[in-house]
Amino acid sequence: MVQVASKLLETELANRLAPAHHDVILINASTVREAEALIVSCEHCNEDGAEFPFLVVLDRVTGSDPKVTDYILEVPAKCPKCCREILEKTFVERA
Repeated sequence: MVQVASKLLETELANRLAPAHHDVILINASTVREAEALIVSCEHCNEDGAEFPFLVVLDRVTGSDPKVTDYILEVPAKCPKCCREILEKTFVERA
């Protein structure tokens, strides 16, 4: 009986902590280029100005809910200032 109650508690906690759903979106190359147009620099060339992770820009471009969305980039974005690769968690300065 104790083991059953423990399993029920474990299941209840998991249900309360887990989001109802989670989306993983593949971002194609053209959408990456669209998001690139909304940034001016990255954390590599502008440490002080890069305040937001690139995924914030992706949220804006895709209209997705940032609470339940992760992204996979088909190709990395490129910083318009220093040409380094930008991934989902790279900090950028928005235009």
